Formats: sequence, structure tokens, C-alpha cells
Amino acid sequence: MTTIIQWCEYLGGVTDTPPRGFPMHITWLLFGFWWTLLTALIAMFCGQSSKFIYIDF
Repeated sequence: MTTIIQWCEYLGGVTDTPPRGFPMHITWLLFGFWWTLLTALIAMFCGQSSKFIYIDF
């Protein structure tokens, strides 16, 4: 369980040191894919949440 927590903390930007066994040669590619995925998720749900806010007012 601690390994999963370390991976999540590293990918989320909480820590700067990668966990043991992390492939350092593809770090930039992995981070690019990760942040692209997160940005896409935010963009997908942003319109739904703003529509909900407008309905309340």
C-alpha cells in the first residue's frame, strides 16, 4: 500500500523524489500523458458543473 501511495504522491507532484523502481528515462513522457489526462478530465466536467451553478441561481 505504501508503494501505491508513493506513486500517487510522485505523480501528483507532492514529492520530488521518485519511488524505487520508477523508470526515469520515460519520466517526461509519463508526466506529459498524466497531466494531459487530468486536464482533459477537468475540461470534460467543467461545463457540467458550471451548468449546475447557473441552474441554482
